[in-house]
Amino acid sequence: MHSTKGTTPLLTQLMAVAALTALSACGGGGDDRATYTLGGIASGVPSGRPLVLANNGGDELSVAADGAFTFARPLADGSAYAVAVKAAPAGSGCVVRNAAGMVAAAAVDTVAVRCAPLATLSDGPWEQDQCQPAAGGSGVRELWNVASDSSGSRPVGRGTVTYRNEQCTGVGVAASGALSSTFWFQQERTEANADLSAFWGKRQTFPGGLLNPAVFTPVVLVRKANHLCLLQDTSTPPAFPNLAGLAAHVNAAIAAGRCYTPR
Repeated sequence: MHSTKGTTPLLTQLMAVAALTALSACGGGGDDRATYTLGGIASGVPSGRPLVLANNGGDELSVAADGAFTFARPLADGSAYAVAVKAAPAGSGCVVRNAAGMVAAAAVDTVAVRCAPLATLSDGPWEQDQCQPAAGGSGVRELWNVASDSSGSRPVGRGTVTYRNEQCTGVGVAASGALSSTFWFQQERTEANADLSAFWGKRQTFPGGLLNPAVFTPVVLVRKANHLCLLQDTSTPPAFPNLAGLAAHVNAAIAAGRCYTPR
C-alpha cells in the first residue's frame, strides 16, 4: 500500500496552474478595451414633455430640454451604436440624425435629435429624404430653413447638406443657399384630419434674382407625421381642392424621398 501523504500540495499547484491557463485563454473573463461616451445635441424638446431615446434598443435616456445629452452607459472601443426615439413628446415628432455608427477611439457627440410640433408648419431646418450623388463621391440633400415674417408669409431659405458618401450616411454639413433660391409661402387656408394637415397657398419666387418680377405658383404644403411635403397644384380646376385627394400623392412623395424631415 502506497501512501499519498505529501502529494496533495503538488496536485493543488497543478490544478491552480491549469485553472489560470484556462482563464488566460478566455481573456480573463472581462473586456479591457477603453470605453467612451455616446451623446449629442437635442433641439425642439417642448418644456415639461421629455423625449426618451434608446441606444441599441436597451440603454434608455430621458431628455427634458434642448442642449447636449450623454447616455449613462459608456461604450467599448469598436462597439456599434444605434440611437432611436423610444417615446416622443406628446404632440411632437422627433428625428434622429447621425444615429448609427462605430465607436472609434473617441467619444461620440454627433448624434442630433430635433423635435417639431406635429400638424404645423414649424419654423426651423428641414432636410429632404432624397440623396443626390455629387462630385468626388459625395452626396447632397436639399435643405429648407422655414421662418416667419411680419407680413404673415413664410420665407423658406434653400440650401444643401453635404455628406462624404453618395448614400448620405454619417454626419452631414449644412450650407445655406443663395438668396435667389429662397421662396416665400403665402398661406390661404388649411384643413386637417387624423392623418394629414394641409396648407393651401402660393409659392412666390423670383427667377433670376430679386430684381426680376415675382412668379406665383399654387401649392399645398402637407404635414404627415414627421414629414413636410410640397405638392404643386397648377391644374384647372385644382388637382387638390381638399384633403380627400391628397393622401395618395403625399404617400407617393414620401416613398420617392421628395419630402422633408426636421433637421
